[in-house]
Amino acid sequence: MRSKIFDLRLLSLVALVALLVTGCSKRSAADVPVLGQLPEFSLVDQDQRVFARESMEGNLWVSAFVFTHCRSTCPRITAHMKGLQSRLSDVPSAHFVSVSVDPRNDTPEVIKAYMTKNELDESNWRFVTGDEEAIRHVVVDGFRVGLGDEDSKAAGAEDIMHSNSFVLVDDRAQVRGYYRANNDGIGDLERDLRALAAVLPAKH
Repeated sequence: MRSKIFDLRLLSLVALVALLVTGCSKRSAADVPVLGQLPEFSLVDQDQRVFARESMEGNLWVSAFVFTHCRSTCPRITAHMKGLQSRLSDVPSAHFVSVSVDPRNDTPEVIKAYMTKNELDESNWRFVTGDEEAIRHVVVDGFRVGLGDEDSKAAGAEDIMHSNSFVLVDDRAQVRGYYRANNDGIGDLERDLRALAAVLPAKH
């Protein structure tokens, strides 16, 4: 009998600890800080539609910085984005934007072909480009992440130095978080996006 009582108490303790851990892992929208405001900008997407700060308002955006002929980190970042898009399919306000850091080569036509070849779902995913000054403005001054340029590459190198982090932007075009492109970072990003989505008006 004592053994059964001990087992029941142990199970209750384990359940309590599990409940506390689960509770601590949850975040509300108030726990996700505002880190900055995106400035006015104007780019174009894969369909040559204008993409500006106003385009981001009203939805939540997972933002990444890549270019189409990158062979190092970009494919992994895009694969993470594709996975997030699938996992967040139950969140209507979740949208995705890839910003090209190589606008000299990434024209809308090149980007469109890239998205088609890689079977990227364009329903809520914009891949944007623009002139070099506009790209640098939005990436460095807006998202506040690092960016090299085509001229700074080492001889024979194919990569352009750029951020490998994801940036979460809210429905007011405010930066709410930076996340590494690994399992822990992706998990934190999904958690914070869902927390922000929970307080947005329902989409019909």
